[in-house]
Amino acid sequence: MSDDLRVPQTASGTPLAPRSWRARLAYLGPGLVLAAAGIGAADMVTALSGASAYGMGLLWAALIGVVVKFAITEAVGRLHLATGLTPMSGLRTASRWLPWVFLVFLLVIGLVYGAALGSVAALAVSALFPALPVTAMSIVLTLVAGAMVVVGRYRLFERVMTGFTIVMFAGAVATAAVVIGHMDDPGRLVSTLRPALPEGSIMTVLALIGGIGGSAGIAAYGYWVKEKGWRDSSWLPIMRADSGLSFAVVFLFVCAMTVLGTGMLYGTGESIAGSSGLAALADPMGDLLGSVTRILFLITFFFVVFSSIVGGFNALSYLMADCVRVIRAIPEEDADRHMATTSRPFRAFVGYCVLTSVVVVFTGRPVTLVMLYAIFGALILPVLSGALLWLLNRRSVEPVYRNGILSNIGLAGAFVLFGILGVAQILESF
Repeated sequence: MSDDLRVPQTASGTPLAPRSWRARLAYLGPGLVLAAAGIGAADMVTALSGASAYGMGLLWAALIGVVVKFAITEAVGRLHLATGLTPMSGLRTASRWLPWVFLVFLLVIGLVYGAALGSVAALAVSALFPALPVTAMSIVLTLVAGAMVVVGRYRLFERVMTGFTIVMFAGAVATAAVVIGHMDDPGRLVSTLRPALPEGSIMTVLALIGGIGGSAGIAAYGYWVKEKGWRDSSWLPIMRADSGLSFAVVFLFVCAMTVLGTGMLYGTGESIAGSSGLAALADPMGDLLGSVTRILFLITFFFVVFSSIVGGFNALSYLMADCVRVIRAIPEEDADRHMATTSRPFRAFVGYCVLTSVVVVFTGRPVTLVMLYAIFGALILPVLSGALLWLLNRRSVEPVYRNGILSNIGLAGAFVLFGILGVAQILESF
């Protein structure tokens, strides 16, 4: 390793961040994991649906969502650097009930998560290979995702997720470029770009703001930062660049999907209805743009969903294992033995996510369970942002880690925004 890439250490052996930006770039990674885990079929559906009705005019809503979620993610990473604690240990200092609350949320989400996304990923595979049955492929993909999480150490997991991110991003951009090349009037991309809030667009706007970039992955970002060995304030610039890179990728992906929707659907009266609509879009895309573009879109669709399964299983298992550790009052110095990827609790929760997903695929998703999944999923971010507002404004926090004005605005905005979205989700569920 060159001197530029060698990490200096303190007298206690804690690694210090490298000084040159060239060397710092080599340490980026958790943000790309978060991008792969956070970009999902819902992002594609929302972006395409919004573009079908409003062209490029709602990109501002996606930008707001990205900025707000960056504020939460940066605060999660900063909390770890400030305290050295795992995310759940940090949240317990805000309230001893928070680990219990999160554990209930996560157990319900884990019940449905793999089954829901496995079925969507199987739609993409079935569209590519019609002879393959959707139900069987859903189970196979869920099992493969679980095996990847159990077998892979963090370094391998990060490399795989980074590869997924590259494939997803390249596929989305390439597909959007092909669409632009075949548009009769490319000028509509510019003419519809003006920010607006058209009548009847409020639900689409809220979906864009709230749905972009995931939720469990944001809560788990601190574990991935911990795995990288980032420990003190010297790593703050790298952590911020890393989390910023994550949401830059997310926003550019949404831009590509919005271009695709504007070129394919805007002004036609057609739209996208749910994840099944993504697979259905592939055939007319093939007719208009050629079979290669159809295949490229379906491959992108598959990796978007499959990476969410792998990343989601990893994030949920970290969070659940750490919740149990904190509830059992196991000391921080023993945390790795109880929540690392090689630990029994972590692997047990991976098994929980996989097996319950397989059962749900066979038995169907009960309405009550789906309602709870939607409600608890919607409550993670307001609870998390509220806790971070309190934790990172305490006087006991060193000034370098304490919230500044922009952080407080971002977290307060997230708390209000996602609180409203959470209430709306609860009301819609009933």
